[in-house]
Amino acid sequence: MRTSIACTLAVVVVVLAGNDAAFSQARKPEGGQTSPLGKNEPADDALRSIYPNLPPNQDPAAVARGKPVFEANCAFCHGADATGGNGGPDLLRSVLVNHDEKGNLMAPVIREGRVSKGMPAFNLTDVQVADLVAFLHQRNRDARLRFTYKLPNVAIGDANAGKAYFESHCAGCHSATGDLAGIASKYAADELQQRWLGPPPQPVQLTVTLPTGQSYAGRLEHLDEFSASLFDTQGSYHSFRLTPGMHIQVADPLAAHHKLLERLSDRNLHDVTTYLETLK
Repeated sequence: MRTSIACTLAVVVVVLAGNDAAFSQARKPEGGQTSPLGKNEPADDALRSIYPNLPPNQDPAAVARGKPVFEANCAFCHGADATGGNGGPDLLRSVLVNHDEKGNLMAPVIREGRVSKGMPAFNLTDVQVADLVAFLHQRNRDARLRFTYKLPNVAIGDANAGKAYFESHCAGCHSATGDLAGIASKYAADELQQRWLGPPPQPVQLTVTLPTGQSYAGRLEHLDEFSASLFDTQGSYHSFRLTPGMHIQVADPLAAHHKLLERLSDRNLHDVTTYLETLK
């Protein structure tokens, strides 16, 4: 049995080492190969050892032209980012798209449709079809190579509206000239947005008052309908079986944030982030 386990572990180590070597090789561009995304992107021939059928980088101009063509003709069914929508499949996982080369498989489907499956034929020019193919291939490539993905700018709202929302919903606990002064100099917009939407966890405080009037307070460890437990300020552990006459009080420092998320709209989100971006 020990010999069998040792052999199995040896095989796993060899496989993992092989995968690491392949990825390490893929991270190094090979001679003569460059990438539109910069010298840090691996060479395609090495990447294809990890991502079969990986399409090459497409002409940026063709991709830019193909995006509005997709949005006008395809997004309703296949989603704005081609990952599936109103009855249309995810094109980034499509076998046909993944095996297409320069439109040899996609172009006929685009022109002729698949009427039996609810997809009409599209009267597009050859250039529009080629641009649409380029757009889908680039989306496919970018979805696979997640380390090349760049976050779009999230500070796209109205700073004045964000300030008004902040003052009415957040100023009770936070101050633009106090705890948040200079916050935009510390974090990029996307990280800043994530931090105010989901601040780092903070200890939840629990107070248990017994029928006798004696109270215990400290960091919440556990609470359900049957029992409660906490660590007091001295680090001592206390556990209680909940009975009639006991009073439980929970103080969550992030309770206001949790409630805010329940009614926060996309517009509010971007407005507040845009306002916070001005606090430099």
